[in-house]
Amino acid sequence: MRGLFVFSRCMLLCIFLTCVFVSMAVTLVASKADHQLEEKENHQVTLKGIDPAILLSDYVQVPSVSGQEKEAGEFFAQFCRDHGLHVHVFTDEKDSYNFAASLYPLEMQKPNIVLMTHIDVVPPGDPEGWTHPPFSGNIEDGMVWGRGTIDNKAMGVMQVLAILQFVRQAAEEDLPYNVSLLAVSGEETGGYMGARIITEHFLDELNPLVVYGEGGAGLKGLIGRNPDMPVFGLAVAQKRILWVAIESSVAASGHGSVPRKRYPTKEVINATNALLEAKPKITISPTVRESLLKMSAYETGIRRRVMRRIDFYGPLFGRFVRNDPLIASMLTNTISLTSLSSAEGAYNQIPTHARAVFDCRLLPETDEAKFLAHVERIVSPYEVTVKVIRSSPGAPTSEQGMFYAAMKNSIYEVYKEGLVVPFMFVAVNDNRFFRRHGIPSYGLLPVIMSEELMESIHYFDERFPVESLYKGIEVYVNLIRHLLYDTQSN
Repeated sequence: MRGLFVFSRCMLLCIFLTCVFVSMAVTLVASKADHQLEEKENHQVTLKGIDPAILLSDYVQVPSVSGQEKEAGEFFAQFCRDHGLHVHVFTDEKDSYNFAASLYPLEMQKPNIVLMTHIDVVPPGDPEGWTHPPFSGNIEDGMVWGRGTIDNKAMGVMQVLAILQFVRQAAEEDLPYNVSLLAVSGEETGGYMGARIITEHFLDELNPLVVYGEGGAGLKGLIGRNPDMPVFGLAVAQKRILWVAIESSVAASGHGSVPRKRYPTKEVINATNALLEAKPKITISPTVRESLLKMSAYETGIRRRVMRRIDFYGPLFGRFVRNDPLIASMLTNTISLTSLSSAEGAYNQIPTHARAVFDCRLLPETDEAKFLAHVERIVSPYEVTVKVIRSSPGAPTSEQGMFYAAMKNSIYEVYKEGLVVPFMFVAVNDNRFFRRHGIPSYGLLPVIMSEELMESIHYFDERFPVESLYKGIEVYVNLIRHLLYDTQSN
């Protein structure tokens, strides 16, 4: 039995490998007092006196919790103006400040390479939980500390400093494409005050050729044969949101001392239990299959065999897959109970109405109507109704063509021993709005992240390594160079 357990864990670990990428990322760093000269001497990118860590620190010190982005957006936009970029503000509201900072004015209507970042951050929570105050921007122990460093202000800093490397070229020659930083609001609350506004009202003005936003990152420890090899998940697809309510208004109420056979709270609870206990179908999406196939080339033995035949082996260990939240998020449609309520009344009064709300995340291949029919079959024994609260339309998977290859090659040039694989983002982010309009969009924070730093996202002690800022800038510079020059010669 012990041998079978070890055997199964080895195989299932191969499935787990594609599940640990998240919406954002991190890596290593140096302190404010001693990092500046050494870092500048050790990197090829010329930053002309701009210290990335200090810029990130200053940016973090302007709080920008979702709904209050304008001040931080104005700070970042002014930095772009001061350094020679053409800034265009699309919307100028407290809760919806969205701008582009470009090599050329958008009015020139050049096809646009768009590097997208979001201004907003999640609330910091209890300040007592932080080693450094959440909006201090302290630079210590090789890290820039503060809410939003990883998610998503470091990305914006790296992107804009990469674009600045091409300001002189843009002034001296007619480059084939524009290159823009797109900074948007409201990503943490669904993107409706930022990226959605851009795609619905300003898409022609922006004229995006391709969009690079947030998504995967680089992780070590995923290749058993070579655990030091970083694997970068370049997001080309993502799951979508479906919020569903189960409600009951059974005509039975009264005193709690005389319980009926059926009443609203009981019906909703029973239906909820049935839904949460149902076994979701295991589905190996094409993106997950391809990721494992690429990684299998660096493995041997059982791991190699499982990763190459994941369609066969995955369903054999359904219980393990369903019980591990990370694995389940990649291989199944997930259902999470997020709210449970009933009509107000005395504690000895049976409520006349009850409601449960579920956050469902659907795989790209899932037919929403069939999924809802499946939910209704599960709860059919109970006197409840199923209602859709919000449905997020699906978005096509972005092709692995020249835009994917440009980012992949840029990663390889900086991380010589790395591996880039296509990745399905299990949450949702702003890339989906552009994909729905047929614009190829890719998600990656181009740094290597540790598990400890990954866990600080949306939690206490969020921080970003200074060393990673330089690495990320270098990747973005390579990316822009490839797109401006290599694509023209192909």
